[in-house]
Amino acid sequence: MNAWINILPGGSLAALMLLSASSGCVNDPVGHGSNAEEAVNTLATASSGGDTTDGPTCSANSECDTGEYCQDGACTPNLPGGPCDDSSNCVDDEVCEDGACVPEAGTEGGMGCGGEVYQATAIPPNVLIVQDRSGSMDQKVGDEGTKWALAKAAIEQVVTDFSEEVYFGLMLYPGLDPACKQGKSCGPGGVSVDVGPETGMAITSALGDADTCSLGTPTAETLDILQDYAGLKDLGRSNYVLLITDGQSSCDDPVPMVEALLEQDPPIKTFVVGFGDGVDATELNDMAKAGGTALEGDQMYYQAGDAQSLVNAFADIAGSVLSCSFVLDVVPPDPDKLYVYINDMEILRDLGHDDGWDYELDTNQVTFYGPPCELLQSGQIMDLQFVFGCPEPR
Repeated sequence: MNAWINILPGGSLAALMLLSASSGCVNDPVGHGSNAEEAVNTLATASSGGDTTDGPTCSANSECDTGEYCQDGACTPNLPGGPCDDSSNCVDDEVCEDGACVPEAGTEGGMGCGGEVYQATAIPPNVLIVQDRSGSMDQKVGDEGTKWALAKAAIEQVVTDFSEEVYFGLMLYPGLDPACKQGKSCGPGGVSVDVGPETGMAITSALGDADTCSLGTPTAETLDILQDYAGLKDLGRSNYVLLITDGQSSCDDPVPMVEALLEQDPPIKTFVVGFGDGVDATELNDMAKAGGTALEGDQMYYQAGDAQSLVNAFADIAGSVLSCSFVLDVVPPDPDKLYVYINDMEILRDLGHDDGWDYELDTNQVTFYGPPCELLQSGQIMDLQFVFGCPEPR
């Protein structure tokens, strides 16, 4: 089974898979059929004296049976590469081109171990953007504008740039409506746009209608209600929260809520972005650790101080969640004969899910783990192949 990854505009991935019809890569230049010995004997007879098999008289190849051609007025069994008027004159797995039989594409003589081309598709993850819109977001950042305006622009850019690779949703807090006329201090926010495909325009529209809110920063209460949010309970996808805040939580401690999200089935990881110099670094570090996304070093969350650094943080996070799972359009007849290559280097199957790939029959998915997954997310993969039947890249 062969799969070629093409890097499409916007960084999207598409994989093509070649499913072999054979169980191995044994070269058979003689018979291409089920009886190689018979084919060898036929070649030996032809080379020793050129004798032909007696058959009905003929004046054209079209008068002969399948796999035969007209020679010296008699229908004669054809050999690989023999003459022809059309493909009916050729032996199995060959077709007629320009008067000669040639190996058919997708057969042992025509392409490796043969087969048909199928597609494998990367599975987009679910990402719910949870944006703090407390009153402090009205503060200006130099001469660039308010934090609220910059945050909205950065969100609009990331949901546009990664629209094909990530399923986004939007939640604003505090407040329950765009104008923030409903809600209360230490009350949760509400989901403005549910997580799903092609939500960029809906998210942009929701942000355009929304305003800031003078009801504190109830981060814990907002994250708490996400434990029951159906949009992040997809067992077939990775699920994430992307939290952006510019200040310290004003109500309960949010760290236990982040821990609870990660402990769910499926687990929900939480990325944390601090915007501006008014954040509580200790709280954000603890949230990043509890959410399973801690960065290396003393600062474990993403910190942004201006428009560009905020855009960069969003892009880094979006890139890090790009899918490491691919659903195959065809179920491999024998998963033990499935081989995977990245840039022509074989990646071994790893049942321990530490460094390699594994196949799940129930979902017909190949998922990468450890360094191979990181390589996929880095955008450095130019060639990804799934090969069935033959342990060699195509």
